[in-house]
Formats: sequence, structure tokens, C-alpha cells
Amino acid sequence: MRNIIDLIIHPKQFFESVRNREISIVGPMIILILIGIVDGIVVANLFYHTTIYEMFNPEAPVISSTIMLFSMLMGSFSVYLLILIQTVVFNLIMKKMGGTGTRKQAFYILALASFPALVEGVIFLIFPQTIGLFQFENFHFVSLLIYNFLNIFNIWGIYLLIVGFAKVYDVSYKKASVLYLQFLIKMIPLFIIYLIVS
Repeated sequence: MRNIIDLIIHPKQFFESVRNREISIVGPMIILILIGIVDGIVVANLFYHTTIYEMFNPEAPVISSTIMLFSMLMGSFSVYLLILIQTVVFNLIMKKMGGTGTRKQAFYILALASFPALVEGVIFLIFPQTIGLFQFENFHFVSLLIYNFLNIFNIWGIYLLIVGFAKVYDVSYKKASVLYLQFLIKMIPLFIIYLIVS
């Protein structure tokens, strides 16, 4: 809990301390699991047009436990797969730029930089009306692009990503900002979804 508070309030000092100490990936793994679970619930509710409140209403459309479990498992799997791919790619990029970090540290940074996504997912669960943009019948990829560019949680996550790699890998912010490509990588699955449902 203390680490999360430091990450939110003093991200530069937090990541500077990471460079010179032994890190545990348990906390970051818990964050990724929670993201997968929350995203799975959000997606399941989205497909069935059911809010978190309606799930407790006997008259609401029933989402079977199998579908919910499948959504949570797939959500966790996709989050981990994306982070693992990014870990290898980003570590390689930083090494080419003279960085001194490790793959474990890259995974640690990427997982913690995903914390804003967890906050956003929880907000979607508590305030389901905020996810109206993603209703498939009104799904506009251009609108989604604009939303992602202006999304404060994406901006926060990218900021943590750049600061984390700059501090831990001991490279300039300019070099670390190359990792803004993470945003483009994340847009690929969204584009695929758009092609499927359009």
C-alpha cells in the first residue's frame, strides 16, 4: 500500500529507489490480475448491456458464472500476454539506447504503469454510464482514438512509463519517451475489435 501511495505522489523518487534495490513482482502481478478481472467484468457487462447494479437485480439479464469466469480469465490472460510482450520489446529498446535495467525491472515498471488502467476499470464498474462510448452499436473508432488521446488515465500511465524507464534504466526522458509507442501497441487490439464488430 505504501508503494502505491509513493507511486502516485512521488513517482520520480519512487522509481529512483527501484533502480538500487531488490524488487518483488508480487505487487505488480496482483495489479495485473485485478486489471484482468475488472476488465473481464466490464466486457461481460458490455456484451450483455448490464451494469454492475443490475447484476444484483433479479429481473436483469442473467450473465452466467461460466461467461463471467471466462471473461475474467481471458481478461487476465490478455493483460499478462501484452505486458510480457512489452517487457521483452521495451527492455530491448532501452538496452539499445544504453539503458542499464533488466527484464524483471521492465516488467515491474510496465505493471505499475498499468495501475491507472485499474483505477479506470473500477470507475467503469461504479459509474457504468461512463462507458457509453464503448457500446458496440455506437462504436466509432475515430471517437475511440480521440478518447484515448484525451484519456487522463492513459496520460497518467504513459507518464509513469516514461518516468519509470528513465529513472530505472538511467536514460534521458527523451529516450524513454520513445516508449510512447505503447499507446500505439494498445490500439492494435482495439482496432481488431472495431473490424470485428463493425
